[in-house]
Amino acid sequence: MNRASWLALVVAVGAISGCASTEVVDVPLQATPENAQHIARATLSPAGTQTSIMLNVGGVPHDLALPSRLDTAIYAGSCQHLAAQPAYTTQQANSVDYPSMAPRTKLWAQAPVALSELSKGDYALLVRTSPADGSRAIFCGDIKAG
Repeated sequence: MNRASWLALVVAVGAISGCASTEVVDVPLQATPENAQHIARATLSPAGTQTSIMLNVGGVPHDLALPSRLDTAIYAGSCQHLAAQPAYTTQQANSVDYPSMAPRTKLWAQAPVALSELSKGDYALLVRTSPADGSRAIFCGDIKAG
């Protein structure tokens, strides 16, 4: 294969790969006063007509029941101006780590809305403790594509 043919092949593969890429949205989560000095991040990815949410949580309040359970919901607006009710509730975030009070915990949830819809609107992801722990808001992040 000569140099021109090789270069054409590389360009074609790159173009095809670019078209086939999956959109992923990274959402830095800010701790609320209820959970000060802790960090978290969410990665949203498409799952057909739904959105998969993978949370990396760097800490939760120390007074949570064990194992700790967190709930997520997507609200219209921003973290500074959340709507009164969630636009989309998610399946409960389940820990994929054990024990749940490890320094870093990964959790998974699924929202009943396409990521393409979330990416073009003004939405925020809110993470709360479970109802057993008072449903306290502990992290929030604005969902922004790109």
